[in-house]
Amino acid sequence: MRIPHIVVVAFCGALWLLSPGSFVHAQDVNAWQTAFGAGEEARRLGDLTRYELEMVAAAGLVPHEHPSRPVVQYHAARAAALDRRPQDAARWLRTIWEEDLQRLMITFAASDHAFADITDTPPFLSVMGLAGKMKLTTRRLGGDVYLVVGAGSNVLAKVSTEGVLMVDTGYGSALPSVRRAIEELGGGPIRAVVITHPHEDHMGSAAELGGEAELYAHAGTAAAMLEPYIFMDGLSIPRKPDSALPDIPIESDVSIEFGGESIRILPTVAHSSGDISVYFTESHVAHLGDAFLPSNPMMYPGTVDPNAFLERLERFLDGMHPETVIVSGHEEVTGIRAVREQIQATRAAIAFVSEAISSGMSIEETARSGQDRFPVQWTTFFYQLLMQLRL
Repeated sequence: MRIPHIVVVAFCGALWLLSPGSFVHAQDVNAWQTAFGAGEEARRLGDLTRYELEMVAAAGLVPHEHPSRPVVQYHAARAAALDRRPQDAARWLRTIWEEDLQRLMITFAASDHAFADITDTPPFLSVMGLAGKMKLTTRRLGGDVYLVVGAGSNVLAKVSTEGVLMVDTGYGSALPSVRRAIEELGGGPIRAVVITHPHEDHMGSAAELGGEAELYAHAGTAAAMLEPYIFMDGLSIPRKPDSALPDIPIESDVSIEFGGESIRILPTVAHSSGDISVYFTESHVAHLGDAFLPSNPMMYPGTVDPNAFLERLERFLDGMHPETVIVSGHEEVTGIRAVREQIQATRAAIAFVSEAISSGMSIEETARSGQDRFPVQWTTFFYQLLMQLRL
């Protein structure tokens, strides 16, 4: 079910809910969002001068560490490239790289038509070469399961005598660095890859790894791979080649054996059409993909049956060792307690909004009434979601 008038942005470790024209926008419009929206409209109308002016303004206003910051900067780079100014375009791309909120985003520029006229220029080639020189960091989380940091998303590598099992791949441009990091851990060939969901920063190397490893992914991920990947309005990546498609589509709770360990794989569809979570039962490490984002005050529970998603995730946690290390798609690792607290906060917000709707309160009244307990954008989102589910 599609919820109208809601933009759900899951990016770089945070979820941002924007409801155009709703109470949240009427009460809390950020200056950078206004400039960004004007820039997007100018681009759609073909006014490239205005597009650049607005995106540069937005890039100067968006707060540091805001997850949308690299997206805004990428648009500023696109605008400069369309104006055939490679130095300025490369400067914006390098800023994204150096600020490191989502540095590997810059590699989209290599296939972005907006950069077509500058791809052979020294400034552009120089910044595109940064990805191949990365050195990623690793650390052991439990048993023989290691966290690989810096590939664009949190990658897990189970390093065993049987070979290596990975959870997620990071961006495609990060694969050489991921391989080097795994080799330094003493890892042999990559034998299996589990993909948590169909976003490029999590499955970017699926096609290449599919030629050497067994791929596991949700059936929804397989379906998404057959469609162009929409990175942003105006930029899409062609469908994945057949080598990226999962050998074993996951549609229910399953367990696999690898390297002497039983590994549970559970569908947790909410954040995308193909979310799964993974639990290493002996190593006591779990990867929840982007279904759980630690910096969020709430959990995005999907738009079909939010309570069913929360119950499914809670049952998954119930089957874990109490000291299990929890890995999300981005950010630092945490523990089971943090996930449970976010589930409880989400349940409380949904219950509050449901009661407000039952008592006949409007969306504006609900947001005002709950603003001391819940972020306004979340009560607004849940109000629209629950109203749609009642239809």
